[in-house]
Amino acid sequence: MEEANKRIVKNTLYLYVRSFLMVIIGLFSSRVILDALGVDDFGLYGAIGSVVSMFVIINGVLTAGSSRFLTFELGRGNEKRLAQTFSASFTMHFILAIVLFLGMETIGLWFLNTRMTIPEGRLFAANIVYQLSIIDCMLSLTQVPYGAAIMAHEKMNIVAYVGLLEGIFKLSLILVLLYVPFSDNLIAYAIIIALWSIGLQLWYRFYCIHHFPECRLQIVKDRDIYKGMLSYSLWDFIGQFCATGNTQGVNILINIFFGVAANAARSVAYQVENTIMQFVTNFMTAINPQIVKSYAKNNISRFLQLIFESSKYSYYLLFLISLPFFLEAKFILSLWLVKVPENTALFLRWVMAISLFRIIARPVISGIHATGDVKTLNLTSGIYSAGTFLPAVYLLYDLNFPVWYCFVVQAINGVICSILEVRALYKNQY
Repeated sequence: MEEANKRIVKNTLYLYVRSFLMVIIGLFSSRVILDALGVDDFGLYGAIGSVVSMFVIINGVLTAGSSRFLTFELGRGNEKRLAQTFSASFTMHFILAIVLFLGMETIGLWFLNTRMTIPEGRLFAANIVYQLSIIDCMLSLTQVPYGAAIMAHEKMNIVAYVGLLEGIFKLSLILVLLYVPFSDNLIAYAIIIALWSIGLQLWYRFYCIHHFPECRLQIVKDRDIYKGMLSYSLWDFIGQFCATGNTQGVNILINIFFGVAANAARSVAYQVENTIMQFVTNFMTAINPQIVKSYAKNNISRFLQLIFESSKYSYYLLFLISLPFFLEAKFILSLWLVKVPENTALFLRWVMAISLFRIIARPVISGIHATGDVKTLNLTSGIYSAGTFLPAVYLLYDLNFPVWYCFVVQAINGVICSILEVRALYKNQY
């Protein structure tokens, strides 16, 4: 146990070094990128990403399943089963990539060109960005098992080194946008981001194949492996649909009712929130494999202890980091951005308040996934949230309520979901 605790501390430090670098560079680069693209193109880029994300909801389900099953088998020390699980996961993601490609090139393309609010003269650029997003998405789908293998082996130093490279890349991107003349900055930005993402994913595959024996693909005929992962993933689909609906679905509704300027404000608010949340997410990333492995070894007392302590420390950490943004949101945004989109400070305060409350439940959800029994979670919290959140926001917008009312619905939704999630963990254990 002492060795495991040392590993958690070591991995957390690796991730914090990465986060510190990414926060500094991310805040500076976001300001330059927003200034270079303009509010409308910045919002358009985020809205297009939402369309692609709506098609890859199920990928999030398979991602969680891959990570859980690989970590579980690694905890049990079953090398043969571990290798079969990896190859089975890759096969499922490859099939999913083909299916979603067809959907994005038909239904998604139609939705982009006929239902989205696109500024005049930007339809061609929007379609170029959309196609680049599809290419990146297809490769990302088959990348999932490799990322899950790195996390299962707790190689957080690799994640930290890649973060350093990402920081250097973002600095280079800033110089390119500032000093290289492009006929269309939005298209140039999308191309550069896509090339970086593709190159990074190929490197991850190379690393995994050469360091983890289970990452060498093989034909898996054991139906029980596919059945277990698919059963887990299908039940988890409802929860992932809820999570995606809370983010990308609302982004599309905001685009339809209020236009790309409101999308830009929401994108900036969540960009700040994502930057702050990196510090807490890093802690959870370091501790999650230990939660799964503790359960795999049937060490229930440590399993519950890790959940409780990670909830407590995650809340304290997020509270300390987010407090200045609650008090001085407008001032901080004005220092960071040349031109702050309207309503950004209000959006940011709402987003941070919701995150501060929901962070307590994140380790609980990790614990439920570690058990492999996600049925109760998704039959309660998932169904409630997926069935009420988007319809409620749509109704409020249709009744001409202000754009920020989506956060009111999200806050109420979060309270009820947290109660249902704790109940699901209690049922799994007792």
